[in-house]
Order: sequence, then structure tokens, then C-alpha cells
Amino acid sequence: MGKRRRRLKPGGPRKQYTSTAQVRMLNLHHKDVFKYHLSQILEDSEMKDDQKQTFKANILSKASQQSIASAIEYIDSVVAEGHLEEDTARRIFRLLDDYTTRR
Repeated sequence: MGKRRRRLKPGGPRKQYTSTAQVRMLNLHHKDVFKYHLSQILEDSEMKDDQKQTFKANILSKASQQSIASAIEYIDSVVAEGHLEEDTARRIFRLLDDYTTRR
């Protein structure tokens, strides 16, 4: 008897799956609760009101779309510029850790 030939599937040979590294990001299931707690933290800070909205939006977008690390870098840069106190930044770091997931 001859060798049996393997028939290829119509879509071609199967491609190897390569996994990508997971990144720490904001848990989107708790996005509204995160925004509420972030607002409470910023309410106690001495940041100007017009800067608070921009700051909050930047943290939310960086944490949910890029990574928690990029949000932390942004917060550090705002602290270095003198717009935010160290104590408030530490509270935001803890909040980010509480609402983190890997995606």
C-alpha cells in the first residue's frame, strides 16, 4: 500500500499561535466607580478646577487604552511640574492598583 497523503484544509495550513504579553490596564467593568473615586481624591487636592477635568480624562484614557505604567508616568510628570502633591499622587497610585486587570 502506498502512503496516505494528508489533505490540506481549504483555508490552508494552520498558523502557529503566538501569545502576546499581557499588560496591566484599567478594569473597564469598574470604570464608573474608578471615576467616582478619582473625583473624590482630586476634590481634596489643590489642583485648579480647569486642570482637574483634563487630568482625570488623561489618566482614564492612558490607564484604559495604553497601560497603568503609562498613567503612572503621566502622574509623575504632573507631580514634577508642581501641579499635584505627592500625597495625592500616592492615593491615585493605590486607586490604580485596586482597579487593575491584565489584558
